[in-house]
This record gives sequence, structure tokens and C-alpha cells, in this order.
Amino acid sequence: MQISMFTLMKKLILILISIISMYSVSAQKYTDTYIKDANKVALSWLNDINNKEYEDAYNLLSKEVKVRYQKEIWTSLINDLMLEFGDLGSRNVEQKYFQSEIEGMEDGFYVFIEFNSQYEKTTKHTEFLLLKQNDKFKWEISDYNYSFKAKE
Repeated sequence: MQISMFTLMKKLILILISIISMYSVSAQKYTDTYIKDANKVALSWLNDINNKEYEDAYNLLSKEVKVRYQKEIWTSLINDLMLEFGDLGSRNVEQKYFQSEIEGMEDGFYVFIEFNSQYEKTTKHTEFLLLKQNDKFKWEISDYNYSFKAKE
């Protein structure tokens, strides 16, 4: 009886490990999908601001950002910023990753994306986007930040 109980326990442990492995693979698949979908939204948003489609870009901002900036003020600020940067030459993804918790923010689905960008009037230009999935499962821009050196 001892041997059959031991065999049964081994089988149960193997089944448990298999189930955990399946969930882990499934979670990674969803994380990759989240990153891919958020990246598409990020590139669309950046394309909108680079092509002066500011109203479309504004519509992709999170409600938290929209509360801080009225459309007219945000449009003016982003237009001034794009004039300072100049025309876009190229943009490449440097890194992107998913997180479900960010200090100081509510739990949710977040994707960070960092781009190396080449603008006409800047050097060493990096753009940072934080996207958050809203309650309708749509990705929105929660933060846009950048660093660069002005060309002399």
C-alpha cells in the first residue's frame, strides 16, 4: 500500500507541475501580446504627433492626462515641442516591458517603451512612453517623456 501511495503522490506532483507550467506559458503569451499591442498604439501616437495630427494624439491620452491638460493647451504644448525637435529622421525601439504594479499608481496593465529617435534639431534623443490598458481593454498614453541634446 505504501508503494502505491508513493506512486500516486508522484503522479499528483507531476500533474501539478504540468498545470503550473501551462499557466506560466499562457501568462507569458499574454504579456507578449500586451507589449505588442501597446507598441502599436505607441507608434501610432508618435506618428500622430510627428505628423501634426494632434487631435488624434490627444484622443489616445489616458483620462488622467486629459484631466490635467485641456485639448487646446496640450495641442499647443506638443506643437511647440515638435518645433523644437524638428523633423523626425528615424526611431527604433530600445526596450519594452510589461508591469502590473507601478509605485504611486493603481494596479493595472502597464507597458514601458523606450525609443532611440533621430530628430533634425537634436542629438542623443530618447523618448519614453508609458501606456496603460483602460477599463475597456484599450491602450492609452499615460506618460510621455524624453531626453536629448540640442544640436549646435
